[in-house]
Amino acid sequence: MARHALLSPSASNIWMKCAGMPKLAQNVPYQVSEPAANGTLIHSMVEMQLKERMENTTLEGYWLDRQENIEDFIITVDQDMIDCAKTYVDYVRQRQKELDGKLLIEEKVAIEEISEDCYGTADAIIISKNRLSVIDLKSGRYPVEPKNNTQLMIYGLGALARYGDENTTMELTIVQPRSFHIDGPIRSWDISATDLVDWGYEILKEATDACMKEEPEYNAGEHCRFCNAKALCPTYKKFKEDENG
Repeated sequence: MARHALLSPSASNIWMKCAGMPKLAQNVPYQVSEPAANGTLIHSMVEMQLKERMENTTLEGYWLDRQENIEDFIITVDQDMIDCAKTYVDYVRQRQKELDGKLLIEEKVAIEEISEDCYGTADAIIISKNRLSVIDLKSGRYPVEPKNNTQLMIYGLGALARYGDENTTMELTIVQPRSFHIDGPIRSWDISATDLVDWGYEILKEATDACMKEEPEYNAGEHCRFCNAKALCPTYKKFKEDENG
């Protein structure tokens, strides 16, 4: 797999609404924001602990006040970052115990039967009898919902193709310790295997096919807020002009 899929699951909430986004985004130099770099570092902490690579030390003992260069940002690890990682690790371990399942960390998933250009890496997958749990860590503060979350549904399809069957229940979970959500930092949503597969072939495939057309259509809207190609997009420019009168 290449480092970045053309149809990245994390950007699916954009390209499923605007088919032109993926190809246009190829003209934008790869760039990471400081919050994203911060999130990458927290994911590294989580992976080290879940893969039991920390012997005779704690997250604080190893990471607190440590400086790391992530995508050219010098980030100093603070207690808030460590607490974020701990919340996620504690939940994953608890859920693995509850399900008596096998835990996969940073598992690559793909949905070749729907699109060869759509693949990614799931933070955690727990495989248990008749249930697959996909657990995603979000380190930002903007609340993210698990219900109908296209990124998690794509990860779920990839996990289902490899580890499940038609009797599997997919459990999609967001762990977001820094968000102030009425339902708390951990939110889950269940969907049956058949419903998820129906969504994949009836809705997701249509969206992926639309993105791969020679001249895909552009559609501006609220989803443009998170699009890294909007500065190059004439459709977005016109949308903003119309919005501002």
